[in-house]
Amino acid sequence: MWTNSELKQRAKAVLSRFGYWTPFLATILCGLLMTDPSNILSVMSENGGFETLFENEEFAYYFSTVFLFFVVFSFFFNIFIGYPVLVGMNRFFMENRISGSKIERLFYVFKSGNYLNVVKTMFLMNLKIFLWSLLFIIPGIIKTYEYYMVPYILSENPGISSKRAFEISKEMTDGEKFDIFWLGLSFFGWILLGTLACGIGVLFVEPYLQTTFAELYQVMREKAHNNGFSDFNELPGFFPEQN
Repeated sequence: MWTNSELKQRAKAVLSRFGYWTPFLATILCGLLMTDPSNILSVMSENGGFETLFENEEFAYYFSTVFLFFVVFSFFFNIFIGYPVLVGMNRFFMENRISGSKIERLFYVFKSGNYLNVVKTMFLMNLKIFLWSLLFIIPGIIKTYEYYMVPYILSENPGISSKRAFEISKEMTDGEKFDIFWLGLSFFGWILLGTLACGIGVLFVEPYLQTTFAELYQVMREKAHNNGFSDFNELPGFFPEQN
């Protein structure tokens, strides 16, 4: 049995032992690589940045074309770059809790030899969540937490099959979904405080949050091993020297 305070204390110990600034830079870089470029144009248009120019039909046509391009580009960028980087970030924080980690571990998936498997599994995970969300939102939320450990499982074993990754995550999160939700919610105060600090403060909370959830995954993988629904062949551990 785990508690929020226990995981947070362990996270603080990791950041104290191996440093804060490398994880901070890792979250910044990951955030940049996962930013949706189409959001920039959307925000500008919503804020009236193009209001007068939209009166020009020719400009409106070209803007719509460019916006559509960015939407399509963003879709594929998030699938082929964003998903692997997210898995790589999980790898970074899992290694960081053991002996510290390096920024380049964000790109672990690209050198793992299982890049397409990771992309496929992450795409299927998000597709499943989206389809379940069409059923009045609640089923989608449940599936979000059911599959919560899939990116961590892939970061540990990028060659694992999609079906098996979903099965293990389901077993890991069985009876844990509300507790995982509550753990995330426990950071609300920090995030609110960071938001009030011109939004920049949120960036400084992210390493703490990610380190805490890395500790959560460590508990979940121990549960998998102890309960016998996975083993060290599937979840071999995190070793910085791998790839």
